[in-house]
Amino acid sequence: MQKKLDRPLDRRRGGLPLDGVNGNVRIFTTRPDTLFGATYMVLSPEHPLVDAVTKSGRRAAVGAYREAAARKSDLARQEEKAKTGEFTAGTAINPVNGEKLPIWIADYVLMGYGTGAIMAVPGHDERDWDFARAFGLPIREVVSGGEVEKAAFVDNENGRV
Repeated sequence: MQKKLDRPLDRRRGGLPLDGVNGNVRIFTTRPDTLFGATYMVLSPEHPLVDAVTKSGRRAAVGAYREAAARKSDLARQEEKAKTGEFTAGTAINPVNGEKLPIWIADYVLMGYGTGAIMAVPGHDERDWDFARAFGLPIREVVSGGEVEKAAFVDNENGRV
């Protein structure tokens, strides 16, 4: 059943439109309804679009972060509790509401898993919630039943859209 639900968010042009950059980024989602709760986007540090979306004023910081991430194993990146990342100053367009989503790079997103890119829904994903709290990013509730200002609400069985 889960395999059926994992499907790419693949817009007509091949993915999520990037703002001010010719191209798109492909992501996967198991819950299309939670896309209304996306407040930012994360690329893995190794993602091929990082250079294209990074604005000139952020290149040094993003480059240093990419180098630091390259020195860590995927296992270490998955086990790390503290969330780290760098803002690229680029944005993507949320296809369900047209909002501009700031694009970050973070080592909790792995290039070898999925597409190496996520639309972050911090109200309903614990890793995204931790990252949003660490960087002061907005957290929006889509599935009611929890207290997203205190923790990500991930109880899909009992929540209501």
